[in-house]
Amino acid sequence: MTELRRRGRPAQEGTSATKGAQALDRGLEILQFLAQSGGSSSVSVLSEKLDLPLSTTFRLLKVLEKSEFVFQDPQLGWWHIGIQSFTVGSTYMNDRDVVSVAGPFMRRLMLLSGETANLAIRNNMDAVLIRQCECQAMVRMCAPLGSRLPLHASGAGKALLYALDEEEMLDLIVRSGLQTFTPHTLNILIPLKKDLATSAQRGYAVDHEEHALGLNCLASAIFDKNNQPIAAISISGPSSRMEPARFAELGELVRDAARDISTALGDPHS
Repeated sequence: MTELRRRGRPAQEGTSATKGAQALDRGLEILQFLAQSGGSSSVSVLSEKLDLPLSTTFRLLKVLEKSEFVFQDPQLGWWHIGIQSFTVGSTYMNDRDVVSVAGPFMRRLMLLSGETANLAIRNNMDAVLIRQCECQAMVRMCAPLGSRLPLHASGAGKALLYALDEEEMLDLIVRSGLQTFTPHTLNILIPLKKDLATSAQRGYAVDHEEHALGLNCLASAIFDKNNQPIAAISISGPSSRMEPARFAELGELVRDAARDISTALGDPHS
Protein backbone atom coordinates (compact mmCIF):
# COMPACT_ATOMS: atom_id res chain seq x y z
CA MET A 1 0.00 0.00 0.00
CA THR A 2 2.84 2.39 0.79
CA GLU A 3 4.44 1.69 -2.58
CA LEU A 4 1.18 2.39 -4.41
CA ARG A 5 0.72 5.72 -2.66
CA ARG A 6 4.32 6.70 -3.43
CA ARG A 7 3.80 5.95 -7.12
CA GLY A 8 0.55 7.85 -7.14
CA ARG A 9 1.93 11.09 -5.74
CA PRO A 10 3.79 12.33 -8.86
CA ALA A 11 0.65 11.89 -10.96
CA GLN A 12 -1.38 13.86 -8.44
CA GLU A 13 1.26 16.60 -8.31
CA GLY A 14 1.37 16.69 -12.10
CA THR A 15 -2.39 17.11 -12.25
CA SER A 16 -2.22 19.88 -9.67
CA ALA A 17 0.58 21.62 -11.58
CA THR A 18 -1.42 21.38 -14.81
CA LYS A 19 -4.46 22.93 -13.17
CA GLY A 20 -2.29 25.66 -11.67
CA ALA A 21 -0.73 26.46 -15.05
CA GLN A 22 -4.17 26.56 -16.64
CA ALA A 23 -5.47 28.94 -13.98
CA LEU A 24 -2.41 31.18 -14.45
CA ASP A 25 -2.92 31.19 -18.20
CA ARG A 26 -6.58 32.16 -17.79
CA GLY A 27 -5.69 34.86 -15.28
CA LEU A 28 -3.22 36.36 -17.73
CA GLU A 29 -5.88 36.24 -20.44
CA ILE A 30 -8.17 38.27 -18.18
CA LEU A 31 -5.47 40.91 -17.62
CA GLN A 32 -4.72 41.08 -21.34
CA PHE A 33 -8.40 41.46 -22.19
CA LEU A 34 -8.82 44.23 -19.61
CA ALA A 35 -5.79 46.04 -21.05
CA GLN A 36 -7.20 45.81 -24.58
CA SER A 37 -10.64 46.95 -23.40
CA GLY A 38 -9.50 50.24 -21.93
CA GLY A 39 -8.85 48.84 -18.46
CA SER A 40 -12.30 47.66 -17.40
CA SER A 41 -15.05 45.13 -18.13
CA SER A 42 -18.00 43.39 -16.56
CA VAL A 43 -17.63 39.80 -15.44
CA SER A 44 -20.29 38.67 -17.94
CA VAL A 45 -18.41 40.21 -20.88
CA LEU A 46 -15.15 38.67 -19.69
CA SER A 47 -16.85 35.29 -19.38
CA GLU A 48 -18.33 35.52 -22.87
CA LYS A 49 -15.25 36.89 -24.67
CA LEU A 50 -12.81 34.46 -23.04
CA ASP A 51 -15.23 31.52 -23.33
CA LEU A 52 -15.07 30.76 -19.62
CA PRO A 53 -17.87 29.73 -17.23
CA LEU A 54 -19.17 32.69 -15.26
CA SER A 55 -18.26 31.05 -11.95
CA THR A 56 -14.68 30.35 -13.12
CA THR A 57 -14.27 33.93 -14.35
CA PHE A 58 -15.46 35.34 -11.04
CA ARG A 59 -13.19 33.00 -9.07
CA LEU A 60 -10.15 34.05 -11.13
CA LEU A 61 -11.02 37.73 -10.67
CA LYS A 62 -11.19 37.27 -6.91
CA VAL A 63 -7.71 35.67 -6.93
CA LEU A 64 -6.34 38.57 -8.99
CA GLU A 65 -8.11 41.02 -6.69
CA LYS A 66 -6.39 39.51 -3.65
CA SER A 67 -3.01 40.45 -5.17
CA GLU A 68 -4.34 43.87 -6.31
CA PHE A 69 -3.93 43.11 -10.02
CA VAL A 70 -7.62 44.01 -10.45
CA PHE A 71 -10.30 45.68 -8.36
CA GLN A 72 -14.08 45.87 -8.54
CA ASP A 73 -16.12 49.03 -8.75
CA PRO A 74 -18.52 48.76 -5.75
CA GLN A 75 -21.25 50.75 -7.51
CA LEU A 76 -21.32 49.34 -11.05
CA GLY A 77 -19.70 46.00 -10.26
CA TRP A 78 -17.24 46.32 -13.16
CA TRP A 79 -13.69 45.03 -12.87
CA HIS A 80 -10.69 47.30 -13.50
CA ILE A 81 -6.91 47.00 -13.86
CA GLY A 82 -5.40 47.30 -10.37
CA ILE A 83 -2.41 49.06 -8.87
CA GLN A 84 -0.21 45.95 -8.93
CA SER A 85 -0.52 45.76 -12.72
CA PHE A 86 0.73 49.35 -12.86
CA THR A 87 3.59 48.51 -10.49
CA VAL A 88 4.76 45.60 -12.65
CA GLY A 89 4.51 47.72 -15.81
CA SER A 90 6.38 50.60 -14.19
CA THR A 91 9.19 48.27 -13.15
CA TYR A 92 9.54 47.13 -16.74
CA MET A 93 9.60 50.72 -17.99
CA ASN A 94 12.12 51.84 -15.38
CA ASP A 95 14.42 49.03 -16.43
CA ARG A 96 14.70 50.42 -19.95
CA ASP A 97 17.20 53.29 -20.09
CA VAL A 98 15.86 54.49 -23.43
CA VAL A 99 12.49 55.42 -21.88
CA SER A 100 13.95 57.80 -19.32
CA VAL A 101 16.68 59.14 -21.61
CA ALA A 102 14.28 59.84 -24.48
CA GLY A 103 11.83 61.97 -22.45
CA PRO A 104 13.44 65.43 -22.85
CA PHE A 105 14.29 64.80 -26.51
CA MET A 106 10.71 63.74 -27.23
CA ARG A 107 9.38 66.93 -25.68
CA ARG A 108 11.79 69.03 -27.71
CA LEU A 109 10.81 67.17 -30.88
CA MET A 110 7.13 67.72 -30.12
CA LEU A 111 7.68 71.47 -29.63
CA LEU A 112 9.83 71.87 -32.75
CA SER A 113 7.54 69.85 -35.01
CA GLY A 114 4.18 70.75 -33.48
CA GLU A 115 3.21 67.06 -33.68
CA THR A 116 2.88 64.20 -31.19
CA ALA A 117 6.16 62.41 -30.49
CA ASN A 118 6.20 58.66 -29.90
CA LEU A 119 8.67 56.06 -28.67
CA ALA A 120 8.32 52.42 -29.72
CA ILE A 121 10.21 49.15 -29.34
CA ARG A 122 9.92 45.88 -31.23
CA ASN A 123 8.11 43.00 -29.58
CA ASN A 124 8.00 39.88 -31.72
CA MET A 125 6.26 40.89 -34.96
CA ASP A 126 5.06 44.34 -33.87
CA ALA A 127 6.25 47.78 -32.89
CA VAL A 128 4.86 48.63 -29.45
CA LEU A 129 4.24 52.18 -28.25
CA ILE A 130 5.90 52.66 -24.84
CA ARG A 131 5.96 56.45 -24.43
CA GLN A 132 4.18 59.43 -25.96
CA CYS A 133 4.42 63.19 -25.78
CA GLU A 134 1.19 64.70 -27.12
CA CYS A 135 1.17 67.97 -28.99
CA GLN A 136 -1.35 70.68 -28.15
CA ALA A 137 -3.04 70.91 -31.56
CA MET A 138 -6.82 70.53 -31.59
CA VAL A 139 -6.54 67.62 -34.02
CA ARG A 140 -3.69 65.31 -33.03
CA MET A 141 -2.61 61.72 -32.97
CA CYS A 142 -3.20 59.94 -29.65
CA ALA A 143 -2.86 56.20 -29.02
CA PRO A 144 -2.81 54.29 -25.72
CA LEU A 145 0.55 53.05 -24.48
CA GLY A 146 0.98 49.41 -25.40
CA SER A 147 -0.62 49.89 -28.80
CA ARG A 148 0.84 47.58 -31.42
CA LEU A 149 1.82 48.71 -34.90
CA PRO A 150 2.77 46.60 -37.93
CA LEU A 151 6.47 46.58 -38.74
CA HIS A 152 5.99 47.00 -42.49
CA ALA A 153 3.18 49.56 -42.41
CA SER A 154 4.02 52.12 -39.72
CA GLY A 155 6.73 54.73 -39.34
CA ALA A 156 8.10 53.27 -36.12
CA GLY A 157 7.90 49.74 -37.48
CA LYS A 158 9.80 50.58 -40.64
CA ALA A 159 12.45 52.45 -38.62
CA LEU A 160 12.93 49.33 -36.50
CA LEU A 161 13.25 47.26 -39.70
CA TYR A 162 15.62 49.42 -41.75
CA ALA A 163 18.18 49.43 -38.94
CA LEU A 164 18.56 45.63 -39.09
CA ASP A 165 20.85 43.62 -41.32
CA GLU A 166 19.12 42.33 -44.44
CA GLU A 167 18.83 38.72 -43.32
CA GLU A 168 17.11 39.57 -40.04
CA MET A 169 14.93 42.18 -41.71
CA LEU A 170 13.72 39.74 -44.39
CA ASP A 171 13.09 37.03 -41.79
CA LEU A 172 10.85 39.37 -39.80
CA ILE A 173 8.97 40.52 -42.90
CA VAL A 174 8.35 36.96 -44.08
CA ARG A 175 7.23 35.77 -40.65
CA SER A 176 4.97 38.75 -39.96
CA GLY A 177 3.41 38.86 -43.42
CA LEU A 178 2.48 41.93 -45.44
CA GLN A 179 -1.08 42.67 -44.37
CA THR A 180 -2.86 45.43 -46.27
CA PHE A 181 -4.28 48.24 -44.12
CA THR A 182 -4.92 50.99 -46.68
CA PRO A 183 -4.51 51.40 -50.46
CA HIS A 184 -1.06 52.91 -49.67
CA THR A 185 0.31 49.92 -47.70
CA LEU A 186 3.50 48.48 -49.19
CA ASN A 187 2.37 44.86 -49.33
CA ILE A 188 4.86 43.61 -51.94
CA LEU A 189 8.37 42.65 -50.87
CA ILE A 190 10.48 44.38 -53.56
CA PRO A 191 8.88 47.87 -53.21
CA LEU A 192 9.06 47.53 -49.40
CA LYS A 193 12.77 46.60 -49.52
CA LYS A 194 13.44 49.61 -51.76
CA ASP A 195 11.54 51.89 -49.37
CA LEU A 196 13.49 50.56 -46.38
CA ALA A 197 16.80 51.05 -48.19
CA THR A 198 15.87 54.66 -48.94
CA SER A 199 14.84 55.13 -45.30
CA ALA A 200 18.18 53.81 -44.06
CA GLN A 201 20.07 56.09 -46.44
CA ARG A 202 18.32 59.29 -45.36
CA GLY A 203 17.99 58.29 -41.70
CA TYR A 204 14.20 58.24 -41.30
CA ALA A 205 11.20 56.23 -42.47
CA VAL A 206 7.94 57.59 -43.88
CA ASP A 207 4.48 56.19 -43.26
CA HIS A 208 2.35 58.06 -45.81
CA GLU A 209 -1.14 56.86 -44.83
CA GLU A 210 0.11 53.26 -45.00
CA HIS A 211 -1.39 52.18 -41.69
CA ALA A 212 -4.37 54.53 -41.39
CA LEU A 213 -5.92 56.89 -43.91
CA GLY A 214 -5.51 60.53 -42.93
CA LEU A 215 -2.50 59.82 -40.68
CA ASN A 216 1.17 60.33 -41.56
CA CYS A 217 4.22 59.38 -39.52
CA LEU A 218 7.99 59.92 -39.73
CA ALA A 219 10.34 57.80 -37.63
CA SER A 220 14.01 57.11 -37.01
CA ALA A 221 15.89 54.28 -35.30
CA ILE A 222 17.61 54.67 -31.93
CA PHE A 223 20.83 52.72 -31.23
CA ASP A 224 22.40 51.63 -27.95
CA LYS A 225 26.06 51.75 -26.91
CA ASN A 226 26.71 48.57 -28.92
CA ASN A 227 25.25 50.22 -32.04
CA GLN A 228 22.24 47.89 -31.90
CA PRO A 229 18.76 49.24 -32.79
CA ILE A 230 16.66 49.21 -29.62
CA ALA A 231 13.81 51.64 -30.29
CA ALA A 232 12.34 54.13 -32.71
CA ILE A 233 11.24 57.72 -32.20
CA SER A 234 8.53 59.18 -34.40
CA ILE A 235 6.16 62.05 -34.93
CA SER A 236 2.66 61.49 -36.22
CA GLY A 237 -0.25 63.69 -37.15
CA PRO A 238 -3.05 64.32 -39.64
CA SER A 239 -2.01 64.18 -43.29
CA SER A 240 -3.66 67.57 -43.82
CA ARG A 241 -0.96 69.12 -41.62
CA MET A 242 1.90 66.65 -42.04
CA GLU A 243 1.85 66.81 -45.82
CA PRO A 244 4.60 65.46 -48.14
CA ALA A 245 6.01 68.95 -48.74
CA ARG A 246 7.09 68.96 -45.06
CA PHE A 247 8.48 65.41 -44.91
CA ALA A 248 12.12 66.40 -45.49
CA GLU A 249 12.04 69.18 -42.88
CA LEU A 250 10.22 67.10 -40.28
CA GLY A 251 12.20 63.97 -41.09
CA GLU A 252 15.45 65.76 -40.30
CA LEU A 253 14.05 66.78 -36.90
CA VAL A 254 13.16 63.17 -36.14
CA ARG A 255 16.54 61.92 -37.37
CA ASP A 256 18.38 64.46 -35.21
CA ALA A 257 16.32 63.50 -32.14
CA ALA A 258 17.13 59.82 -32.68
CA ARG A 259 20.82 60.63 -33.07
CA ASP A 260 20.83 62.69 -29.85
CA ILE A 261 19.12 59.90 -27.89
CA SER A 262 21.56 57.34 -29.32
CA THR A 263 24.48 59.55 -28.26
CA ALA A 264 23.04 59.88 -24.76
CA LEU A 265 22.78 56.08 -24.60
CA GLY A 266 26.46 55.79 -25.49
CA ASP A 267 26.31 54.83 -29.17
CA PRO A 268 29.78 55.70 -30.53
CA HIS A 269 28.56 55.89 -34.13
CA SER A 270 25.87 58.55 -33.62
